[in-house]
Amino acid sequence: MKKSLLSVITVLFLTLLSKTTVFSQVSVVSSNGYTVNITVVPKSIITYSASCQYGYTYAVKLDYNVSFTGTNIPKNLYTLQGTIGCGSSSIFFDLPNNGGIGSVNSSNEWTAQTNCATATAASLGCGKISITIEGPGISNRTISTTISNSPLPVSLLDFNATVEKAKVKLTWKTAIELDNDHFTVERSFDGNSWEVVKNIPGAKNSTTLQSYECYDENPYAGTAYYRLKQTDIDGKFTYSGVREVKMTDANSNTIFAYPNPNTGSTLNFKGITDPSKVLLTVHDASGSSVFSVALTSNSVEIPSLKPGLYLVSLKNKVTGDVTNLKYVKM
Repeated sequence: MKKSLLSVITVLFLTLLSKTTVFSQVSVVSSNGYTVNITVVPKSIITYSASCQYGYTYAVKLDYNVSFTGTNIPKNLYTLQGTIGCGSSSIFFDLPNNGGIGSVNSSNEWTAQTNCATATAASLGCGKISITIEGPGISNRTISTTISNSPLPVSLLDFNATVEKAKVKLTWKTAIELDNDHFTVERSFDGNSWEVVKNIPGAKNSTTLQSYECYDENPYAGTAYYRLKQTDIDGKFTYSGVREVKMTDANSNTIFAYPNPNTGSTLNFKGITDPSKVLLTVHDASGSSVFSVALTSNSVEIPSLKPGLYLVSLKNKVTGDVTNLKYVKM
């Protein structure tokens, strides 16, 4: 099967803030490595008749947010447009091929209803949105779906963890935030036990693209795992998918412990220039400290430990810098 046929389309339609607000989010993943994220919100009805005793002409005002994430992002798509279905009518609207945030009016339509003074998208039966898209790595397609009434507190567009010199950079974006209190970046050295890296305030309520970033300034050496926890104002929370990061000898803090795994009790270190400045602490899988000592050399005797995975923290008492190493006791 050709790679272009493996494009993934995720379509989420939801009600945001009130039952009369129709919210549409469409994400289309290209075969070239980038994703197009499209958000459309019908905001109001524009009427063009002074009297609507016998019906009236109207247009739908829509707010949009078109963003690109990933790699190989093109300057422009070939086609990006849509229709909103109001009753039996399918009303055209255009979106910018190069993305952005703004508002657009649909083409004009006529209705026999007499509610021009109070018309809303819901009262006109605007319950279906179709998006037509084509671009590099995206074959021409039209995505159509009806509206659901399932609210989604936060719509996470992406979450990435990348190595940047001796740090790990965490970035994520949202298209929607509803009663979102904060995000928590968590990390793990085994994918099971997690600890907090940083807490980042959320935007509370938002229908525009929000971008976030932070750094893990003292990452684990070797392989580590990161995830994002999103917490609502009422305390409810959800997790993102897990991202894996590998800190190599070239981009890590260049301090290593050996032998690791270790069947004995002697642990040696490579890369510590002045051991007298270093405080060593061993944590078990629950995060509890089980041993701590000030180093006097690049070798230390670790007390008898149960077999398992541990975290060795090396803190420079002068600079405050901390290096965390995974340690496996056999």
